[in-house]
Amino acid sequence: MSFILSRDEMRDADSRTAMELHVPSAVLMERAALLTAGRVIKRLDDMAGRNEDHSGKKVLIVCGPGNNGGDGFACGRILLERNIDTEFLFVGQEDKMSPLEREQYLSVRALREDGVFFGSFPCMDHDIIVDAIFGISLSRKVEGDFADIIERINDRREQGAFVISIDIPSGIDADSAAVQGVAVFADETVSCGFLKPGNVLFPGAFYNGKIIEGNIGITEKSLKKRPRISYLEDSEIRLPGRIKDSNKGSYGKVLIAAGSEDIAGAAVLSAKAALRTGCGMVRVLTHKNNRSVIQTALPEALVTTYDDDCFSGEHSGQTSLFDSRERDIEDIVKEAVSWSTVIAAGPGMGTDKKAERLLKVLLDNAGSRPLILDADALNIISNNTELLSKISPETVITPHLMEMSRLTGIPVREVKTHIMDVASDFASGYHLSVVLKDSRTVIAFSNKDIIINLNGNNGMATAGSGDVLTGMIAALAAQGVDTERAAALGTALHGLAGDRASKIRGAHGLIATDIIENIG
Repeated sequence: MSFILSRDEMRDADSRTAMELHVPSAVLMERAALLTAGRVIKRLDDMAGRNEDHSGKKVLIVCGPGNNGGDGFACGRILLERNIDTEFLFVGQEDKMSPLEREQYLSVRALREDGVFFGSFPCMDHDIIVDAIFGISLSRKVEGDFADIIERINDRREQGAFVISIDIPSGIDADSAAVQGVAVFADETVSCGFLKPGNVLFPGAFYNGKIIEGNIGITEKSLKKRPRISYLEDSEIRLPGRIKDSNKGSYGKVLIAAGSEDIAGAAVLSAKAALRTGCGMVRVLTHKNNRSVIQTALPEALVTTYDDDCFSGEHSGQTSLFDSRERDIEDIVKEAVSWSTVIAAGPGMGTDKKAERLLKVLLDNAGSRPLILDADALNIISNNTELLSKISPETVITPHLMEMSRLTGIPVREVKTHIMDVASDFASGYHLSVVLKDSRTVIAFSNKDIIINLNGNNGMATAGSGDVLTGMIAALAAQGVDTERAAALGTALHGLAGDRASKIRGAHGLIATDIIENIG
């Protein structure tokens, strides 16, 4: 697991590295510059082909007042030492340069006095532009000369220039990922030390291009305390191990309450995803109209059904778990729950009075079992949040933005803009785990820790994708993965399967079944 640092956490880590680990700030700046210069040289090599001849290629370093600008001057100095044609544009007031930046600026002037320009540039015709204007320091709207220069950088990029940002594209808020009026569109962003939310959350992620992570000397030893935001590394995204001496009971039993009288597909998708993710058995609790569809599409699943008469309170006495005839819904649910290890509820379940009663009975009888609540289960709860008092801490909810809006009463736009805060507040307020689905899914826990999922693609914005995720998280919990870990790992495995599917099918043609077929 790797950490994502806020602006303040990054500043503190930088300071602690210098003061307590005795790595001077000038050394950190030099290493950031070396990392960035390496990316510039690689791009020049790619442009030159096998000849590795950089003649005729021009680099522009755009620096602002601060240590990010110092990184830029130092990067340019390294390029000048390599005889690469490099010019500099300083934006802002010269007397606002930080002490470290001024040293780098003076070093550049000693090498190329005529190559530094202030405020404007007569002809921005460079092949590569390095953006070192703001870094993580920006916290207000970009205006004036700064906005004009950023727009000129973007115009030059449209004409073919390659743009590299140091730490984060200028104009992106490091904490919220918001665009502060205007922002640099980078082809690459060199992240110095740790990633920031503005690197990975949208809309900021759209401006970052390819992110190059580099170690400049700021490590976990630089941290005063454990950061609350993190992400799973690729090596962690794998299915649980299997036991050689095992049987189907070793991997848990998932009960999925899904599918209304007219909807069977969501139940099939969730159940199939759960089996593909490795649970031992799946039972679908659904309306009787769905029996033949589910058994035909997924003969490996058990099916327990109910009909409208089960809600009348007039039936009782049947002992068969597989048939709804002459049984009350409470009896059906109690028997199904007693069979299960984990319960998932919501996909295609409906929101009418019968569905509401079914959910209430499930919650009343779930006990301490892990619960995965999605889709219509959340829509029912949004009209009666007191139902959340019935659940255990071993509960995961998986809303998309609209469902989260219904649960909280917060407009969708605000949910998206403040996605980490909304998810974290709900998780801590109701003592559960929240998987808030968006282009970057945020997983929040009751202790206010957050994991941001970094994989997945826009082809996964397709009907049934969320039903698949529900089944996957439930299957992991059934195999003994604690629910917090199951929420994060299930989301990452879901994204990984979607990425594999997209490579095969393409984003436009990807469907939920493709995601299931690429789990593993």
